[in-house]
Amino acid sequence: MSSLRLLLWLAVGVAVVAAGWLLIAPRGVLPAAWQIAAGLPLVIGDSSDPFAYAGGDTVRPVSGSATVRLVGTGTGGTIRLSIGSPEPAPPLSLLDGSAVGRSWDLVSIVDGSAEVWIDTAIDGDTGLGERRLPETTARIAGWSRFDLTADGNRQTNGLSGLWSIADALRQDDGSIRQEGLVFSPLLRDKTGFSDPGRLELTLLLYGDGPGSNVLAQLVFTDVVVERSPAASQTD
Repeated sequence: MSSLRLLLWLAVGVAVVAAGWLLIAPRGVLPAAWQIAAGLPLVIGDSSDPFAYAGGDTVRPVSGSATVRLVGTGTGGTIRLSIGSPEPAPPLSLLDGSAVGRSWDLVSIVDGSAEVWIDTAIDGDTGLGERRLPETTARIAGWSRFDLTADGNRQTNGLSGLWSIADALRQDDGSIRQEGLVFSPLLRDKTGFSDPGRLELTLLLYGDGPGSNVLAQLVFTDVVVERSPAASQTD
């Protein structure tokens, strides 16, 4: 009986220590249910054409990478994006002319206040995401706040950001089109423009909250979902 009691106390002790570690463990130490890496970023649009549906010179490739590390529900974790535009290319800037720099770092600490959708149709007429983009299907997407650092100097805190890992919208030339038809938010049917065979990581930053004036749009065209809740359950 004494041996059994000792084993029970040891089990309780291990459980208490484990619970304490969960409470005090630094953010990012525990493995995330969502682990996503992305590269080959594009900077989309300018102040007169923030969505650049037709592609062209207002869609330009830059260097950079992005990582997404989130819990299974998406309401906890970190999203980090870094891009660079070395000379002789134009510097980076928000569409209002601020945050000028050769390098940007964007970080969002996602918490329970974030609005997150998983395996859901977004954009277009879905009522979720950005109505000025065509409908697509997101593996995971949401709204959260981003801090922007340009050339190592903090520029803005708490920018409203819509982020998504979803079926790709952009063609090789940067346009959004299907069979020659360039997308317009005035189209009655906003479906059929996405490619379920490719994923994109998209971030839109806004000046006055969701659906307002766009300050920046970044699209990472090479996306690898390294880990997801569904995949974890089959491991």
